[in-house]
Amino acid sequence: MNTPKYKHLSFEDRCVIEEFLNNNFNFTNIANRIGKSRRTISMEIKKHRFLRTTNSCNNKPCCFESKPPYVCNGCHKFNNCRRIRYSYSHDVAYNEYKQNLINTRANLRITKEQIASINDTISPLMVDKHHSVNQVFIEHPELLPFSKSTFYKYIDLGILNVRNIDLNRRVKFKVKKEYDYMRDKVDTKIKIGRFYSDFKYYMEFNPNASIVEMDTVIGTRGGKGGKCFLTLLFRKYNFMLIYLLPYKQSKYVTTVFNIIKRRLGDDEFKRLFEVILTDNGTEFSDPDSIEFNFNTGEKLVNLFYCDPNCSWQKGSIEKNHEFIRYILPKGNSFAGLSQNDCYLMASHINSIPRLSLNNHSPYEEAFNFIGKSNIDKFHIKKIDYDDIDLTIRLLKK
Repeated sequence: MNTPKYKHLSFEDRCVIEEFLNNNFNFTNIANRIGKSRRTISMEIKKHRFLRTTNSCNNKPCCFESKPPYVCNGCHKFNNCRRIRYSYSHDVAYNEYKQNLINTRANLRITKEQIASINDTISPLMVDKHHSVNQVFIEHPELLPFSKSTFYKYIDLGILNVRNIDLNRRVKFKVKKEYDYMRDKVDTKIKIGRFYSDFKYYMEFNPNASIVEMDTVIGTRGGKGGKCFLTLLFRKYNFMLIYLLPYKQSKYVTTVFNIIKRRLGDDEFKRLFEVILTDNGTEFSDPDSIEFNFNTGEKLVNLFYCDPNCSWQKGSIEKNHEFIRYILPKGNSFAGLSQNDCYLMASHINSIPRLSLNNHSPYEEAFNFIGKSNIDKFHIKKIDYDDIDLTIRLLKK
């Protein structure tokens, strides 16, 4: 397969160049073989050719010095010629290329004025409001005329006010959870027809179904730490809803869904929550109260359970929980929070542009599907990029 024209020459490309030169192929043949232009081949050879002299050299230049192919590879007089000879070797060329690349990238290509502008505008957003690197590149591309990897390099070098410790995921490590053997078990009979295999079977016949992942986030255990979050995530759009539960119990989950059904109406609830995927927690042990309208007996949605210890099966919502933990790190009690605080957090989280959404925010991506009136019923608002705050200060304003 040909090498893309916008890529650097590889070691294999240089091997082909040397082989073709040794067999007297012209630049057009070489260019067509490796998928480059003739000018690229010409520049490569002139840049990396090297001089070969012998004791019997008469110091007269070879005619190939100033015209294609610029080297004496493939010349039948090469071994007996007494003129100044130029050669091209793939290993010499590649070593010079690598060294030039190292030397070029070792130099800083950023001015003092650019550093000052970044420190004035970008650094406060990342240090004080925990904006991600991807987010600041979307918000202020005019201040960051280089790649994200270069930005990380400048942070490592310490020339910016941002440090690695200020990056949300750069210096954090995942702590393995200990299984709680004292927790209540879920009756497996409720899972009949709701296993993850049933979910995959349903999706085969309904590939366009709206999938909502469901989970809970806990604060501190015991005492006043009983409050927790019920989170609902529209998988396709990463649009997340957050509800405050007094305790991690199924009756409070049922209460939340009754509120949602009442606000949306049966038809909209069926459309938006066609498929709900959750884990095996005891708080989700009453699926009928979620799936059915007990007044009419109509089944509105389909709830399925992930396989045990397979949180990756609803990985989107697990990933989105990290935004909640930016605002409320583990160990913080949710006792002093209200539902309005949850609406505020969800509004800020749903306004963050995501690389996975082509640098759009979940709010923007889900707007047409969910609808303005329904988003208002969820109490979610669009937050300007620079006003997004992912710190505990958000809940203290």
